[in-house]
Amino acid sequence: MTTTATVSHSKNEFVAVLSDGRRIRQSEWHDLAEALFCAGISASRVDYEWHTGQRMITAGQKAAIKAEIRRLGHVVGLHDAAA
Repeated sequence: MTTTATVSHSKNEFVAVLSDGRRIRQSEWHDLAEALFCAGISASRVDYEWHTGQRMITAGQKAAIKAEIRRLGHVVGLHDAAA
């Protein structure tokens, strides 16, 4: 079963709730992207949600999180191929 993540932004931190019950909290979007990648979450398995009282994640932040997860996948893939 593929693990998914739902990301929100609350109290100056990004919070990802994974479908397996884990929670990842990071103050910076790039740190969250790295943590999601390390948890085995692909960019296509990241969704976003917003609730009253939370800060909205900008379209740019959403795109940047997914792009960074993809970039990390390519870097690791290239590194593995060179080994």
